[in-house]
Amino acid sequence: MNKQLTSKITTPSPLQPGVSRGDAVEISTELVTFENQHGLRLVGFHDYLLTDSPPAGWMLVLPGYGETKTDVLAEAYTLAKNGFHTLRFDFSDHDGESDGDILNTSLTGLTSDILSATNYLFDRFGPVKLGAVARSLASRALIRAAREDHRLQLVINLVSIVDVRKTLCAIYREDHFARLHSGYRNGVMDVLGFQVDADNFLRSASEDNFENLNNTVDDVRHLCVPTIFFAAEQDVWVELNDVRHVFNEVAATDKELYILQGVMHTINENPQLAQKVLRQITACAIKYLANCEANAFVKPQPREIGFRIKKEKERNKLVHSVSKQEEREFWKTYLDKYSFVINVHDYWNLLDLIYRLLGEPKGNEKLLDAGCGLGNFGIFVLLKALYNLRHPRLLNSPKPVYNYVGLDFVREGIDEASASHLSIEEKFLKNLPVTLKQRSFSAVFCVSDLDQGMPFKDGTFDKICSNLVVSYLQNPTIALRELVRVLKPKGRIVLTSLKPFADLSEVYRNFVQVTASKEAISEAQKLLSNAGRIKLKEAKGIYEFFSEESLSDMLKDAGIRDVETFRSFGNQANLAVGTKM
Repeated sequence: MNKQLTSKITTPSPLQPGVSRGDAVEISTELVTFENQHGLRLVGFHDYLLTDSPPAGWMLVLPGYGETKTDVLAEAYTLAKNGFHTLRFDFSDHDGESDGDILNTSLTGLTSDILSATNYLFDRFGPVKLGAVARSLASRALIRAAREDHRLQLVINLVSIVDVRKTLCAIYREDHFARLHSGYRNGVMDVLGFQVDADNFLRSASEDNFENLNNTVDDVRHLCVPTIFFAAEQDVWVELNDVRHVFNEVAATDKELYILQGVMHTINENPQLAQKVLRQITACAIKYLANCEANAFVKPQPREIGFRIKKEKERNKLVHSVSKQEEREFWKTYLDKYSFVINVHDYWNLLDLIYRLLGEPKGNEKLLDAGCGLGNFGIFVLLKALYNLRHPRLLNSPKPVYNYVGLDFVREGIDEASASHLSIEEKFLKNLPVTLKQRSFSAVFCVSDLDQGMPFKDGTFDKICSNLVVSYLQNPTIALRELVRVLKPKGRIVLTSLKPFADLSEVYRNFVQVTASKEAISEAQKLLSNAGRIKLKEAKGIYEFFSEESLSDMLKDAGIRDVETFRSFGNQANLAVGTKM
């Protein structure tokens, strides 16, 4: 069955008898631990309705590659609300609470953990009707697990990577499997946004037959249970025809393919469609595990999911707590690999949008770059000012003078920012007429921690930019109030954050499409590796990415009015701008 999943899904009516409704029933979440086949501890959550009714079935809700059990809470709670018991857990040698390090991750390891979870459920609860849902690379592991263990009676694949070799080639413009087969060592490198032992990952995928499309086809030819695929129509990492080919080769009689129109690889960046997918997943689970038609759909209340996410993030912070010195060392290392970002077109567009939203500096206005890092926004503003000096209308006119203050808590970043600004200005001004060589730009840099307040008087600045910083603060709300304190009445502020479920491989793809330089691509890969390190901390609950609505609410709560939101940085960053009352 091949279907287009669009905005039209039938409004639910009451469920068939025997399937629990969860409208007014609370969900219980129980912490569970068990061992995998190699003796590593796996940590998960068992979600279910507090009701005496028997479960409609069991579902393994598997986090995607680089994700944790909290990232699939919406899927688990939706299934639980509709009568299912669910188990979601952190993979070993991955991120989260389970044993191991993501450096050692492999598809073979993911598969082993899925099989171990299946054993755990059958050992603890006896024979159950069990299905599983997984996304992206984890979906590939689920396909293998379902081939090896027929107790998995339903397989649901979300934007599954069906040809690992082709996907990696599409991202990195290089065949790392070919390099491996020719004896070349890849070492530790970025694999789909995370730093892993590439030789271990690639060798395991090759030796255990995960490498290419033919391997996936061979696996699905052994799947005799209901198998569902959700494929993204505009997925740049997975060819839709490859998914169709795999789907057609599934041995099961009961199989369904849903094409997600207008969607790329990350479903969750489209919340409305994500909700529709959740409904369809639930419908498939009811149909094939509860053996009845999905005539009703119970949606968890936002407060239920929001409350649970908050609790789990608080837990993650306790488990993965870091000191301020550790954070400072992390960002020092991070910034060492970050200077090249100024060459990325999507990032330049982000800086340009911030500049336009704040408005061109006038007169003696003071601009604060809060969390400036290497001073990239300051460089952007400086270049704008210096190029403006070349305009004929300025030859006999007073030059605009304004002050830039860059603030960050990493001394090494501040030193580099200061040196970069001075070097650019000196090189530029030496080519201008003597009459135009007076400074038009005053730059001051200081070391200060936004989590500890700022050394400025009330109403010091006319404009404030805090670019891709708020997500990394210990208490964003307090820090934002401090920024508003030092902003003048009627002053402008722009706040930006990577969006939830941001996929910076999109930014990388856009960059490599317009450059043929191996050196530039190599530098861009370092940026992608940096992004992976950020995502790991976000998954651990140390960092939090904010939606447009969240950024807007934060500004309004801090006393900012006329707030507007925008999207930039290859569609991966949210911006909010407003004026102090």
